[in-house]
Amino acid sequence: MDRLIETIETVTDFLSGKLQGVLVFLLMVLVMVEVLARYLLQAPLSLADELGGYMLVSITFMGLAYTWKEGGHVRVELLINLLPEKPRAWLRLATLLMAAGFCLPLITGSYSLLQDSLLFGARSGSWLRTPLVYPQSLLLAGSILLLVQFAAEIVKAVRNLRGTAAGINPEDKEA
Repeated sequence: MDRLIETIETVTDFLSGKLQGVLVFLLMVLVMVEVLARYLLQAPLSLADELGGYMLVSITFMGLAYTWKEGGHVRVELLINLLPEKPRAWLRLATLLMAAGFCLPLITGSYSLLQDSLLFGARSGSWLRTPLVYPQSLLLAGSILLLVQFAAEIVKAVRNLRGTAAGINPEDKEA
């Protein structure tokens, strides 16, 4: 099980972390080139808005799992930190299960959107006429990656609960 969790986190680090970090840099370069072309050459890039939007979708949805793994999502821990360790561990498991449950309609909705785009041959309204199935597939991939990361976090939370029930300090166990 440790190997599986390690593999999930390695995939999350690459697909959801490093790859999206590269896309953030490329988006920054694209915007800079667009600004320079618009103001210096008086000729804006027609594709910058569309490609920038697709990159932003990728960064947002594909980056969800890495952001969760690294604890980057917004959370309020004021009251939670006041709880004893065992109730805090149970609350952590409950919230992970609810968050994973949220992923299921997100995945089914993304899949339905992809099916409709394929069925109707939906394309962007720009001159690129990009088949929308490509950028929309990022919604599905990011949602699935987030669900898989939640599964790894749930396994770790259950292990933490078992350690807490056995009187083992979880911080000592991870070191």
